[in-house]
Amino acid sequence: MTSGDYLDKILDRMTSTHNITRNFTADGRTFATYALYEASSEKYVLSRKANLWKVSESEHVLFMTLPENADPGADSGADPEALFEEAGRLISDYMEPVLSRGNEKYPPKDHMRTFLTAVLVLERSPGPELIRKVRRYRFDKSYLFSLRGFSQGRIIVVDLPSKKVYTSPAAKDVAAFFRQAL
Repeated sequence: MTSGDYLDKILDRMTSTHNITRNFTADGRTFATYALYEASSEKYVLSRKANLWKVSESEHVLFMTLPENADPGADSGADPEALFEEAGRLISDYMEPVLSRGNEKYPPKDHMRTFLTAVLVLERSPGPELIRKVRRYRFDKSYLFSLRGFSQGRIIVVDLPSKKVYTSPAAKDVAAFFRQAL
């Protein structure tokens, strides 16, 4: 299975809940796909004007691919470890400030949580060191002592040759979803 085949399968399953953009350009780089999920909930009495509470949550998913025939000498992102490092940098330096907060000091008033997910689809198996790094990856940021919610970074590595999925601890709950498309 190629990364394109896998993306088609997984995105087919995500289209009912996520807004999907192919060939998404962000932070000076083009990514295979970007998926956005947004939801909100509120509680009110008798009419919407008597609103007791309102919360919103979102998930931003960037899909990054590494083809089997990528030349490690030609591109710094052609190595699984370099792709992992770039994913971590994207979550902390681009996705959190731009996508979660909208370049503001804090997220919007009713913000509860945002998941910032980087999915690395690899056509060659990652080494044990990369698997260890993925399993230890953590990114958590709360706003105003969690009064304005929090953002959580998640990294998912899809190993196409071995048909395995490796996740950071925050992404354990979605690992089965990504495994089912293999």
